[in-house]
Amino acid sequence: MTSTYKLEVSYNDLTNIFSMKHPGSDRDGIRRAYTFANEKHGGVTRKSGEPYINHCLRAARLLAEHGFDDQCLIAALLHDVVEDCDVTLPQIREMFSREVAKTVDAVTSLSDRDYDGRKLTKKQRDILSDAKFLNKVNTRALYVKIADRIDNLSTISCFSEEKRLLKARHTREVLIPLAKKAGAFFFVERLEDLCFRIEHPAQLAQMEEACSRIHAENRLTTEKALDKLESIFDPLRNNYTKELGPYRRHIINFEHADRTMISLFRQATASADRIGDMRRLLSKETFAFHDLFLTVSNDLEEEGTPIRPHDLFFKYFDLVLSREGFYIVDYRRTTHKDSTYFLLADERDNLYRLFIRTEEENDRYRTGSRIDEDTFFQGIVDEVEPRDAYKPKIKVFRKDGTAMMIDKGATVLDFAFHIHTSLGLHFKYARLNGNATQLPAYTRLNDRDTVVITEGEDVLPTFTWFKYVKTSRSTDRLVRYFYRLYADERGCPFVRSLKQTGE
Repeated sequence: MTSTYKLEVSYNDLTNIFSMKHPGSDRDGIRRAYTFANEKHGGVTRKSGEPYINHCLRAARLLAEHGFDDQCLIAALLHDVVEDCDVTLPQIREMFSREVAKTVDAVTSLSDRDYDGRKLTKKQRDILSDAKFLNKVNTRALYVKIADRIDNLSTISCFSEEKRLLKARHTREVLIPLAKKAGAFFFVERLEDLCFRIEHPAQLAQMEEACSRIHAENRLTTEKALDKLESIFDPLRNNYTKELGPYRRHIINFEHADRTMISLFRQATASADRIGDMRRLLSKETFAFHDLFLTVSNDLEEEGTPIRPHDLFFKYFDLVLSREGFYIVDYRRTTHKDSTYFLLADERDNLYRLFIRTEEENDRYRTGSRIDEDTFFQGIVDEVEPRDAYKPKIKVFRKDGTAMMIDKGATVLDFAFHIHTSLGLHFKYARLNGNATQLPAYTRLNDRDTVVITEGEDVLPTFTWFKYVKTSRSTDRLVRYFYRLYADERGCPFVRSLKQTGE
């Protein structure tokens, strides 16, 4: 297992992986999707200079590696043909399936042709495309979008810093919360690590320098320890003692990887009062730089009696690992609280995180709850956004004197949305601290303000309101409002609103 993203890809890579995960399955749909996508993207290159089809192949390969079905892989191969090529959704539906068309539709961004040719700004299109995705997302669409984003973030170096930061921010604000909701913590980790690499280049450089130094100083002992662990846990190699005979059949797989930078950074920020130079903070005495993944069978038993995965590990530890110089330092939970692990050390005190999961647990960790119901993700934008949790807060008061906390820098329109969605959508003006002056929506709040909102049933939001809100909650309420307009306009979204506002 490696932490390096593999850029080289071919159609044979994809089909070989799919056949390995789904023996005997029909690959004809995948072949037709690849041929169609290759034809439509033919001659088109990405900014890096590589053929565009490579991006589609890598997205599909990533999903194939995690066992997704042919419908998901077909959608990944086709995910950009409607947005970028002269292809319609009815064509996709007729040539492949309704499910594929539905998935491609969810991940396809809106364009000017969706508005009868009326020009929107890029920001407006992005906001409305997010609304469309959030309202149409299902399980397949989510993972196609994740695979697409992982590849985009992994190949983003040719873009400007501004574009890289915007893509990382969007990932944190939209995709990562959805992946968490689905329980796909493997992909959450991948996305967070890619965002960290873009958003914190100085800390990343320090950490990479420290990791390179520590690896060079301990390379021989860690390579020896990792090889020994592989030989112990590999079902074909673990012949250390006959006493392990009854347990070998329960070992499904053993892998190891360099620990992600975001994981190291989370541990560092959790244990330090102030983050300074990461080169001095990281050390082999307190940080594990390698992750170990042991997958065991679901039906663990010893002489007909069910046992737990940890019981199996202790058998191996007692009979082999302890005799080979390994010892247990601690049993911990990750900072995300999504997994537990044993902190192991080898005879030279190098640390390793060992995660033990059954096949079912491992599949759930990697790909979450594969629920096909379209309603699974409904209401995601109604939840309190995790991206707001770290923002500084101020205390303000309702007209009845009750207090509430809101983001520092929030406006009176934000306040209205935080009281009730309807109050925000029909905001007319606000009054502060008993003053009779009627204040506009963009008025900023100060700590300990008392706010009174007046609404008007004839007042409706316009796109300008996006300039007046500063909190994610308010933005999401506006997004949902405009999406409903889109649904009502039957394919001609927001034309009425745009004509009214002149935007």
